[in-house]
Amino acid sequence: MHIIRKEALLALSLMLALPIAVYLTGSLIMPLRAEERRYTYCGVVPARLWRYNLTDEYDINSGWRLAYNPGTQWLLEIASWEEAAIRVYNVTHNELIFQGTLGSMEKQYLLLRNGTVFRVEASSPIFVLLSSFGGIPYENETSIPIPNTFYPATDGAYVGKEFILLSSSDLQRRFIIFALEKSSVTITRDDGGETKTLSLDPNSYTTVLLYPWRIYKIESNGYIMIQSGNPGSYWDYHYSFAIPSVQGGFVGRDFYTVANTLIDEKEDCGFRVSALEETEFKVYDLTTKEVLFKSTVEAGGSVRFQVRSNAIKVESGKPISLVFVHDGGVIQSLGGGTYGSYGAGVILIGVKANEPTPIYLPMNSTCEAYVFASEETSIEVDGFPARIDANTPFLITQPGVHRIESNRNVVVQINHWPKTPESQGLQYPATVIPCIETIHASHEVNLAPLEEPFPIMYVVAGAAAAVIAAAAFLLIRRRPRRAAV
Repeated sequence: MHIIRKEALLALSLMLALPIAVYLTGSLIMPLRAEERRYTYCGVVPARLWRYNLTDEYDINSGWRLAYNPGTQWLLEIASWEEAAIRVYNVTHNELIFQGTLGSMEKQYLLLRNGTVFRVEASSPIFVLLSSFGGIPYENETSIPIPNTFYPATDGAYVGKEFILLSSSDLQRRFIIFALEKSSVTITRDDGGETKTLSLDPNSYTTVLLYPWRIYKIESNGYIMIQSGNPGSYWDYHYSFAIPSVQGGFVGRDFYTVANTLIDEKEDCGFRVSALEETEFKVYDLTTKEVLFKSTVEAGGSVRFQVRSNAIKVESGKPISLVFVHDGGVIQSLGGGTYGSYGAGVILIGVKANEPTPIYLPMNSTCEAYVFASEETSIEVDGFPARIDANTPFLITQPGVHRIESNRNVVVQINHWPKTPESQGLQYPATVIPCIETIHASHEVNLAPLEEPFPIMYVVAGAAAAVIAAAAFLLIRRRPRRAAV
């Protein structure tokens, strides 16, 4: 496997003059036949599957210790909603590790060693989840990583009316459904068990319990989005994730996501807006419709914000990208020791063909951003050209905002973990792997406007005026009448 580093691009440009250099690594791996339609899902299992904690979180010089034994493998979970021929490749070792056919609502589990670059190919769209669960699960297990992710619909768009997913959850209400339109939602389990029906108004959301290791079909007569996980409170570690836009893909003007009311403003984390053009944006509380934050992001820059809310909507004048990210600092003021903050990420972001996309890599973290393609593809990273294919991901390691453009759909996986200590590792629960071929999928949605609430001071003033008027009326009625003369 070749991984192309930005620093080596000059040498690469000379290598590209030799076609054998591009195709040699793929010569041992045969993809699905050309006459079969192909859906591709690429990713990499992080190499450093551990976490270090301070011996004393109030003393930065107390020394670091392993929080648990390092992991050696992650679980790849695959589910289908119609019959699909599937091949899974270990790109690192140029080998086919699974080949088979899944029927409707069937699932397959595969264990992948840390550091493995993989590719899944299917003859029809499937569901793929990369999880830190380190073994093949028993169906009754409930201590399960909660993915910090959004779920694509069956057509690949993150806004849709039909979703099929394999639930990775405990026995809590971990899944959030956002209604972009007035929606009647039906949730059906693969074993024919309990069926749920929900009614949601536009710009509203609800949480639902989905039992672990079950495949669910979620249908709606209005457009919805589905998410699991959240940014975490000041008692938790913080796991980064990307928020897809209503307009399709991960660049747009409207975004919905869960947030948290228990935040520590000193922690090195928050939502981050990035843009390639200067633009204003606003952040609304989805319950109160109140504007919680507004700012301007400069061209090529980013703005971080922290808000206390259970769920928010972000609106912008021009296209932006939105992530929740922990930048890597250890300082905190609530929820634990002074130096006990930890955050990491396995963030998957789709880049549409010919759509310049801003990608943010955390400033105080070690970063590995892999750009994956399903076929030979020309990309530009910060204006520098490169060519990649299904076996040669491009690697970016420099923190900050990067501009990525491609002549075909690509997917970027950002693995990041704190720089302190130098030996720190990456702890992360799970995330969905999007399909490269359907990254561009989108729908026209007529969003209901978020009306700002009636100002509370006017409500109070109006109530006070009403009380005064009522009291005056009573006094008038109680005043004794004069005797007639």
